[in-house]
Amino acid sequence: MNSDLQKIEIAKRFEQLYAPLLAIWSPDEEYETEDERYIGIYENLMVGVYGDCYGVNAEFDEDGELVSEATEYEVEVAQLESYGDESEKFCFEITDF
Repeated sequence: MNSDLQKIEIAKRFEQLYAPLLAIWSPDEEYETEDERYIGIYENLMVGVYGDCYGVNAEFDEDGELVSEATEYEVEVAQLESYGDESEKFCFEITDF
């Protein structure tokens, strides 16, 4: 699992791109610290709150069993929720384990 510091950095990057929409996507939760808020944003990224999240480089065997977990991810932000004309992808990589 990646470190809290890396989760926070990923969430900050996402917030820079989608700050106005985070209020719509995220329920009004109170966090004790800003770090906890960013970890909440990261966890929401991973479970698909902001768009479908895909592990780009996960490997599976011929039976569909997971061989190695993904380290690169894409979150597809739907057209209606993004500023562009098409779906946008927010990409990030997990390097700390």
